[in-house]
Amino acid sequence: MREKSHKFDVFLPVMDETISLIRTIRIIENDCSKHISKYLIVVSKKLTTSESKNVIKLLKKKYKKKILVIVQKEKFIGGALKSAIKNIKSSHFILMASDLETNPKDVKKLIKQSIRNPSKIITANRWLLKNSFFGYNIIKLLFNKIFQLFFSTLFLVKLSDLTFAFRVYPSNLIKKFNLKEMKHPILLETLLIPIKLEVQFIEISSKWRSRKEGKSNNTFIKNFLYIYTGFRIFFSQREKLIK
Repeated sequence: MREKSHKFDVFLPVMDETISLIRTIRIIENDCSKHISKYLIVVSKKLTTSESKNVIKLLKKKYKKKILVIVQKEKFIGGALKSAIKNIKSSHFILMASDLETNPKDVKKLIKQSIRNPSKIITANRWLLKNSFFGYNIIKLLFNKIFQLFFSTLFLVKLSDLTFAFRVYPSNLIKKFNLKEMKHPILLETLLIPIKLEVQFIEISSKWRSRKEGKSNNTFIKNFLYIYTGFRIFFSQREKLIK
């Protein structure tokens, strides 16, 4: 695929982010504006704050047609992601957050690798380098490491960060996924399905920092739902994982 035809739509779900959202888009625009087709900003009609909606209006005024505001039709982060996928128009899709927990400065690295490897999934990894977690609960970090080791062994892959939702997908691939999850485990589902389908991956290193504004909707207890998702996909037949 030629570089000029290799364009990206960026998924940015918004609940209560304001300054973080502005900074995320500004950094991506400064680093790789020519590669970005649309920012798919997904909002909840009831739950996205008025402050965030006002910021989105300002972003729409500044970046004009690059901003596509989507009101999600289904609940939770799963509903937001599914709404974004239905609106993909570019060749590739960037999955990330708008709260700066996914470092927007690394988007250019993801894009560079994707242009070189258009059929592969490019995924960020917090475990490739030491000291890549800032503000991460130590107990949660321990469970995270155990989870990564167990499921990477179960699925026989060398990937060591299955839950970090900071990736680039070929659009025609992610549109085929038969996604079942509605809450945060969908972020694991979107990686395990292509693993099961034997899609190739490339990892880049990235650091994680806890959000500076707003409230996380992914509590510690909810993380145990990932275990069910992992086993469900492991025992699923491949043909049932795609539409």
